[in-house]
Amino acid sequence: MPSDRVHCVECREPIPGDARICPHCRTIQPSPLLDIGVVVAGVFALLFGVVLAVMTVGTSRLLGFVLLVVGFGLAVGGYTRYIDRQAASRAR
Repeated sequence: MPSDRVHCVECREPIPGDARICPHCRTIQPSPLLDIGVVVAGVFALLFGVVLAVMTVGTSRLLGFVLLVVGFGLAVGGYTRYIDRQAASRAR
């Protein structure tokens, strides 16, 4: 099987690597750019949360801690999702 073919996330049929919609089941295929966008948003929220948590007082500090936790979750979660997707595509 050529290396430019991947499997559909829904029906597991082989499809071209650049296809965004599966020709068999019409399922939209996820883009790896979504994972990268989640990681970038998480890092931005993490950094902004650190600045707010360290340099402000009161409610803004609480908001900073919330952004810090949410940013960390988005960054780590997006990265692990990307790694899992890469491992799943190599295992096939």
